[in-house]
Amino acid sequence: MEQMNEGHVLTCMVMECTFNQQEVCHAPNINVGETHPSCDTFTTGNALPIPQGMPDVSVCNVTECKFNQSNDCMAPGITVAHHSGHADCFTYRSTG
Repeated sequence: MEQMNEGHVLTCMVMECTFNQQEVCHAPNINVGETHPSCDTFTTGNALPIPQGMPDVSVCNVTECKFNQSNDCMAPGITVAHHSGHADCFTYRSTG
């Protein structure tokens, strides 16, 4: 059985994203924003989904997240969902 690494996108509920196929992210990897935990990889453009699931969080710039260690996501997995009209990492937890 394959062991799950930290920082995988376990599910994405932002159905209008080009990379979303049946709540599975098919981006090569994702980036999470700076002052807000937004999914910076979200697009409705002409990107080509890659036939794979559970991409990694390439970089997380939300330094006040308890799962962020030197811009690496150490969460056991993340969920991306809608927040105020954009896609956010719902696994984000403040260090404060």
